[in-house]
Amino acid sequence: MVAYRLEINVGQKIDHKYKAIRQLGRGAYGDVFEVEDARGKHYALKLLRLWEYDSNLHENLTRKFEREYNAARIDCEYLVHSIDFGIVEGNPYLVMDFCPQGDLSTLIGKDTSMLPHYAQSILEGLHALHTAGKVHRDLKPENVLILGNGKAALTDFGVVGEMEKSKRMSVSDLIGRPKEMQGTPLYMAPEMFDRKGGGVTYLPVVDIWSFGVTLYEIITGGSFPFGDIQTIDDFPKYMEEARNGRWDVYKLKHSPHGYDWLHIIGKCLIPNYRKRYQSALEVMQDLKPLIGDINIPVVEDRLSRNPAIKQLVITQGDNLGCVFVLQECLKGGSRMVRVGREYGNDIVLPEQETTYVSRYHFTLERSANGNYWILRDGQWQKSKRQWVTSANGTYINIIPVSQEGQRVFTGDIITAGEYKIRVE
Repeated sequence: MVAYRLEINVGQKIDHKYKAIRQLGRGAYGDVFEVEDARGKHYALKLLRLWEYDSNLHENLTRKFEREYNAARIDCEYLVHSIDFGIVEGNPYLVMDFCPQGDLSTLIGKDTSMLPHYAQSILEGLHALHTAGKVHRDLKPENVLILGNGKAALTDFGVVGEMEKSKRMSVSDLIGRPKEMQGTPLYMAPEMFDRKGGGVTYLPVVDIWSFGVTLYEIITGGSFPFGDIQTIDDFPKYMEEARNGRWDVYKLKHSPHGYDWLHIIGKCLIPNYRKRYQSALEVMQDLKPLIGDINIPVVEDRLSRNPAIKQLVITQGDNLGCVFVLQECLKGGSRMVRVGREYGNDIVLPEQETTYVSRYHFTLERSANGNYWILRDGQWQKSKRQWVTSANGTYINIIPVSQEGQRVFTGDIITAGEYKIRVE
């Protein structure tokens, strides 16, 4: 695939379908325009500047960009919806709902009286994403769009984290474009920088951390909880403070309405992710004193769900959307379904750019009576005559699984490396 340089001017037609009205923004990876279709309806169009990447990455990045289009088709009013996807001059684009009131960064240093309502919208959106087996991984004020009815919607989920693996930020980005540089690193949970374990297994709690940083930035007028970065040399200290949970409580307390948010932000910013809020709904419970009565979605107890699972669906990862019927994966009378990166597994989880999934990552074992399945981390290795666990762990929802295993139920989300797999 060849991608040609493409500069869009106001009034120009994009892909013969969308007239460019104005440029809304320019990010590290693409440009966003307000556009108008033939019926006069306005949308936001995001164009990936694929020509800036090495040609051998084009096909893979186009596929990843298309994932954002698919991710944004989750039926939730707190997620910006995708309308269309296409390719122009070799560069992929997607068309989304247009939110003319801008994003949450417009609240920084201004009146934050509506922040509790926007916070509820963010949490509703995260709950929908996490339930669908996805993690945002780039939550920040710029990625929360204001809807104008006291609500907000998340955008840019499903693509930025993928792009980051292909185009690492440079020193010039760090110093020359501080806000864009900070876009990911200053909002990232400390476990995401640990390349062993948590850093390669993105659980929903990484979005909870980013939610806390986002609130702090808005309430304090643009500051960050673990210090402000002026040069690249400041970043290691920032991360060290984050790993140790040493955030600037004083600045929050002495910001308008800051004391009201002290408990919520503090629990979002706990370095040990197992002690952090474990779900968006947990945070919503603590939001009640700030917003009044909240209609919090009722989550069915997982143990009451169906244990007779039928299939696995890839919801995040290199082969997004693939469906594996478990009965068809059983071979030669075996009750085991082996899953890993290497061919030879019953289900293969390929990785184009990383090796976060182990060669032989986890095992699903059907009970003798066929009524339920057990998920175990690792696999039995005949050559070693022992059970070998995965390098980066296997999780059900956010709970680590051992080789002894746990039952799985419909609706569970299995995490292996950067893969999210929904159990159905």
